[in-house]
Amino acid sequence: MSAPVSSPAPLSLAVIGHVNHGKTALVRALTGMETDRLAEEKARGLSITLGFAWRDYPAGSVEFLDAPGHEDFIRAMVMGAAGARATLMVVSAVDGFGRQTREHLRIAELLGVRAGLVAITKADRLAAEDRPAIEARIAADLAGSFLAGEPMVFCSSVSGEGMETLHAELAALVARAPPPHPLPSAFLPVDRAFSVAGVGTVVTGTLQGGPLKAGGEAVLLPSGQAVSLRQLQVHGQAVGVARPGGRVAASLRGVSVDQTGVGEVLCKPGAYHPTLRVDVDLVVAPTCARPLKSGDELRVMWGARADMARVRLIGGEPIQPGGRGLVQLRFNAPVIAHAGQRAILRRPSPAETIGGALVLDPEAPMLRARTLEARRALLEAVTAGDLDRIAAHLARRDGGAISVAEASRLARRAPDVVRTILSSICAQLDEDLMASQAAVSEGERAYLDQLAEAHRAQPTKAGTPLGPLRGQLARVMSAALISHLEQHLAATGEIRLARGQAALRDHDPVAALSRAARARLHEIEDLLRAGGVNPPAPKDFPDPTEDDPALIDLLIDTGRLIALRNVALRQTLIFHAEALDNAVVALRAAFPPPARFATGQAREALATSRKFIVPVMEHLDARGDTIREGDTRQVAEPRIPL
Repeated sequence: MSAPVSSPAPLSLAVIGHVNHGKTALVRALTGMETDRLAEEKARGLSITLGFAWRDYPAGSVEFLDAPGHEDFIRAMVMGAAGARATLMVVSAVDGFGRQTREHLRIAELLGVRAGLVAITKADRLAAEDRPAIEARIAADLAGSFLAGEPMVFCSSVSGEGMETLHAELAALVARAPPPHPLPSAFLPVDRAFSVAGVGTVVTGTLQGGPLKAGGEAVLLPSGQAVSLRQLQVHGQAVGVARPGGRVAASLRGVSVDQTGVGEVLCKPGAYHPTLRVDVDLVVAPTCARPLKSGDELRVMWGARADMARVRLIGGEPIQPGGRGLVQLRFNAPVIAHAGQRAILRRPSPAETIGGALVLDPEAPMLRARTLEARRALLEAVTAGDLDRIAAHLARRDGGAISVAEASRLARRAPDVVRTILSSICAQLDEDLMASQAAVSEGERAYLDQLAEAHRAQPTKAGTPLGPLRGQLARVMSAALISHLEQHLAATGEIRLARGQAALRDHDPVAALSRAARARLHEIEDLLRAGGVNPPAPKDFPDPTEDDPALIDLLIDTGRLIALRNVALRQTLIFHAEALDNAVVALRAAFPPPARFATGQAREALATSRKFIVPVMEHLDARGDTIREGDTRQVAEPRIPL
């Protein structure tokens, strides 16, 4: 096998039109390839499944997606048009527009196709003098559609008439067709799955969004089966990288053909997620028999999938024929879609195409009555493609925080682009979240006000526990914004964070004590300072008072006292902070580094008891003042202030 090469993105061209108007014969004449593969197709003389062929032109290759014209095979037609960037409308010069010609045109338009040309086939059976009339009639039928004004070419796959002109128009179409729609990553709807001897499971589809690389990892969604890309082929040739926009065959390792099938999507892990709810901008066709209302059941045809969904209108009255509205599609089983994907909607009985939909949010939340209006406003911003409004609505919903991943998905822009645009007015909270400068400023004021209120309620407390403080603030702002505010306010010195508490910079709980309480606080501190590493228990203080426990807590909260636990004795021991600092100095003098010492030696050096030495040494270990290895320790080198 020759070495893989990189493939340029071809033009995917949906060949559409009424049954027996000559689509398959025309593709055969243009490419020399037969698109009817099934025996039944050849026997009946009509296409049943989607057929494929290609031809190279100077500006790039064209991939012909030959869609069945019979109304019984609409799903196959949608499969072809869903991956196309342009259409080749085939109209018989003898019969003119047929019923499926109109439906195919309407479906292509609903799927967002905006370029193409018209081949008027069987021209060998039409007299020259009759051509202006048939051309005018076709032009009238195309009026108001995306094909209005596009080139029309009389041709015949039998006589060869007009084929050179058609080739020239196709070459021009390659250059002028719109580029593929941007997506966050590779997205390949599987429209065929089969097994090849010696190769294994093979899936095919029109690749969208981003490239696939041979040898890379991938996943099939919504089933979630992890696979590796054994080999990629474009136009029958192995390639190292397949680019979006064209047909790709992928040989998969890690899955059997029975474990996959039409409708799965091959993509990179983590890029897309299965969902039960999709929010869409829905258009109801003027020809629809009745309005669309909540609870209606629809068949949703998108990519290579066809899924049943229930309709939930997002505000407003039923959508009348010719109208549009915001709708949530609810599925009974997980589906896979991407923002910006187009879908065709059909009623199951009686079968009719009722309209189309544009996916706004493929990972939609459950609708709630109290948030319905806010959701509608967000989706209106998504419909308008207004990133600033999208960000504002997300911030309002999520307590000031803006998820870059969600904003990117809704705005259909790359995360780096969204982050760059928002960075001029937003602060980065973490890898994904941002918040507007206004939200940060308002949040800082709210944080400081809440802390001040807590100090007023308990002025003799050294600080306010972070848990309750954050709980109060979480009613109006996100946890990520609260964390960002705390870090920023602490860094700027506006607040102090210590021992799981926060305090304003100027908060002085000692100053709020009565004169007698302050005097007693100093007495307690002096007693424990004097006790060193043999401190007296509070119950042994001379002249104990009922305020002593609260005063001890205050000294602990301010860091002047330290409470240590002797687990074996189930006792909490209170030391003065200076006593523990002095213990480090004494140990360093007794055991200069790198000298090692046991716990008993430390007890003797500090002239204390086992009751005190065990929690003291565990505390010094935790602080990094001593380093324990087995049953011995050494004093750490003194830290040099920076």
